[in-house]
Amino acid sequence: MKLIKLKINDEKGFRSLGKDFEINFQSDFDDYDSNEFYPYILAGQNGSGKSNVLEALAEIFYHLECIYTSYKPDYFNQSYDNPKGFNSAISRIDEYELEYYTILDADHFSVDKAKLKKAHINITKIKGERPIIKWLNEIDFREITELSQQESKSLLPKYVVGYASGNNETLSFPFIKSRFLQFDEYLSTLASKEFVSPKPDASLIYLDEAYSQAILLSNFLMLDNVDDDEEKIDLLSPLKKYVGVEDIESFRLIIRSDIEITPPTNSNVKKEDVKKMRLIQNLDLKNLKERHNATSYIEKLKSCATTWYDNYLMDLDDTTLPEDYNKSYFYLDFKVDKETKKAFQFHFDKDPLKLFELFQILLLQDLYIVPEYSKKNIYSTQNVFLNQDMGYVPDEINRILRFKFLKIKKTNLDKTIFTKELSDGEHQLLHTLGLCILYRKERCLFLFDEPETHFNPDWKARYITSVRNCFNDINPEAEMLITTHSPFIVSDSLPENVLMFEKYENPINPNFNTFGASVNQITMELFNRIDTIGDYSNNEIEKYYEKLKGDNADVLIKEINSKFGDSVEKTIIINKLKGFIK
Repeated sequence: MKLIKLKINDEKGFRSLGKDFEINFQSDFDDYDSNEFYPYILAGQNGSGKSNVLEALAEIFYHLECIYTSYKPDYFNQSYDNPKGFNSAISRIDEYELEYYTILDADHFSVDKAKLKKAHINITKIKGERPIIKWLNEIDFREITELSQQESKSLLPKYVVGYASGNNETLSFPFIKSRFLQFDEYLSTLASKEFVSPKPDASLIYLDEAYSQAILLSNFLMLDNVDDDEEKIDLLSPLKKYVGVEDIESFRLIIRSDIEITPPTNSNVKKEDVKKMRLIQNLDLKNLKERHNATSYIEKLKSCATTWYDNYLMDLDDTTLPEDYNKSYFYLDFKVDKETKKAFQFHFDKDPLKLFELFQILLLQDLYIVPEYSKKNIYSTQNVFLNQDMGYVPDEINRILRFKFLKIKKTNLDKTIFTKELSDGEHQLLHTLGLCILYRKERCLFLFDEPETHFNPDWKARYITSVRNCFNDINPEAEMLITTHSPFIVSDSLPENVLMFEKYENPINPNFNTFGASVNQITMELFNRIDTIGDYSNNEIEKYYEKLKGDNADVLIKEINSKFGDSVEKTIIINKLKGFIK
């Protein structure tokens, strides 16, 4: 997709974005076949509203998702018994305009020009009314007709992928709610006892620490070229080069298999008539011949494992457990080699996203501990500290999926290490580039909030190149917004892709060419920082201006050279002492 415009018309504004806030991404867009991928860089000082733009887009697409997703629990929508439930006419941003281009989904639109031209979409929300989706150039593809529910959904991003380097509660807020929708969707399939695809109907995906190992494993197991005769672009090269992760050495998956839950019912079925069922049942189908040759996803993992055990308590300290403790687990151990990767690539169609989505749905199963009344409150709450308040993570032995003993081979180390031993910056690079690789071929909107905060200057300087390399062999359908304070990120971006933020003002493109500009110029222009050194050292240098007259210049120059490192500020005062400048 390609964003065109976002305007906030709500009288209350949104966060620090006031009424009539407007951000224009593209003034003219007619290059439908461009395969160049440039993220939008949102730069400015703290509190200027950069992150609020990401939050606004996440909120808008969550509200739209709640309207158009195919499954919602009975207690989700507003009703007489649930006055605080979801109302399609009320959103946290209750008035807005959003405009973008998107590739048409071939599963929902059979039009000849789908590959040649993008659909131009406008979404308008008026206070107290349901948002309206308009396909502005529909006549270029077909006769103008009323959009169906599924057609409307397919004109939204297929995925909205969020990441924040810090604990950005307000960005994660709609994503956490969306996780519950995905989980409830899965629960709705339990009673059918039928094969279930892990692919979620909900579109919002947010990376936190629970998903980091899933991202690493999905990419390294599925994208390593095990066939020497097959030429591929090595998408993992930035991860190998900068982080030094050469390969996965081994890991264990522990899957809790005996948790039971009562599947949701409709109004025609009494709850007492519904029997409890195993939570992972539809991912662990046993009688495959009666399930239309569907393959159990648990069986897929077993087929890839070096060894596996059923109902085995290998890593638990039995002395800490109750006497009547009798739980059931699958333990799957993987010694990763060429054959292990071949097995994963066979069972998951050489698609890292398919493996990740299985991990994702298993991780979502931990939400089983949240009672229905709490979920009802979560769906209706406007408390942005939702993640802190709900406390939905079960204790260790009651979690559905655990990654254990994940060891990696790292460059210049004689022994393998656990992934937890990596630095914050290394995790950050693995996470963000890993997400780009997973969703590189999808109709996706990436919302990255300061993804480079823990990077050293060299990694910051290389980050945009690394991101673009994830997409350089395809015609990407993705859009990406990155908030940053790094002049290196800005220096690798075209001025039309840089948006300068100042508090209470609409963002604008810089009035100078940012591409290849020095970090000093960018720091001055975008962050209003004229000095090139820290305040303390700058104040110490300025003290020498008082000594320009009366003291011996040669003595002062010698003293300055011994006390300060090289800088523009030091050069200026030395040239003044020498009389070269006044």
